[in-house]
Amino acid sequence: MASCWGLTSGQAGMVAQVKALASALKLEVQMKKADIRKPFSYLPNAVYPPFRRFIVPNLLAAESDSLTAPYPDVVISCGRRAALMAMGLKTRAPHTRFIHIQDPQMPSRYFDLVVAMQHDAITGANVLKTRFALHAITPEILQRAKQEFEPVFAAYAAPRIAVLLGGSTNKYTLDAIGMKQLVDVLQTIQTQSKGSLLITPSRRTGEANIRTLNESFAQNRNVYIYDFAGANPYLGLLAVADAIVVTNDSVNMMSEALATGKPVYILPLSGHSNTKPARFAETLIQDGLARTFNGAWEQWTYPIPDEMKSLSEEISKRMF
Repeated sequence: MASCWGLTSGQAGMVAQVKALASALKLEVQMKKADIRKPFSYLPNAVYPPFRRFIVPNLLAAESDSLTAPYPDVVISCGRRAALMAMGLKTRAPHTRFIHIQDPQMPSRYFDLVVAMQHDAITGANVLKTRFALHAITPEILQRAKQEFEPVFAAYAAPRIAVLLGGSTNKYTLDAIGMKQLVDVLQTIQTQSKGSLLITPSRRTGEANIRTLNESFAQNRNVYIYDFAGANPYLGLLAVADAIVVTNDSVNMMSEALATGKPVYILPLSGHSNTKPARFAETLIQDGLARTFNGAWEQWTYPIPDEMKSLSEEISKRMF
């Protein structure tokens, strides 16, 4: 088996995409945190190619992992800042193959292969485009998660509705007003469905907003809210849910929700628009894969998107 490093700046969504691709390629990945130290992280990636030989280790942030030899057979990076580290590492590891996930915001020639989404502007002979974010959600994984978590959520009334909450991003802030509006919609959804809400907030939701969430549903026995203690129930919620509600700030979460084949409601965050995730959500709704909640609880079906098999086959054909 080829050795593999996964490079990200540490965000959960990026780590998940690297692991998903490595798994699809049957690579055992060693994850490494690789970030750019300030103030260099504020500069656009496009300025760095002439200085790529000096990036590693000179610009490596103190909290990063070591990126020293022996180097692996494959490096899979994800995210803007990890792209810089991968480009720099490539000058030191000429025999390593480099795959970058997402638009590296620099020419694709600095990598062996780039896997970007259709809405990304990057093009090139070594660029593969996907419609959905990379993920590892399969029927087999969902079945195992259901066996594990079904007893945990058995007491909650059907339909059980998984709620995947995001929050603030580098282009959006989920404030108290937006959180109150979100809670109001969730309360209406539960009333209309006569079921349960199984809610998992993210770190991006924010402590104050999570307190609002907990206070709003404190007396409701048919609402579960993950408190970040114990095993992460994320896969379990996808597995046991009859339907899924997901906020429109995360392409990853929306892609993973649709991989279940269950009805997916997109919940627009107040004031969040004209970003890549928001536009992605709009295309899902326009294409009939997902819907917004308009006061009536509905059920529908759609073809489950499945790009991972064809993507991994194409990558293997090109690189291995």
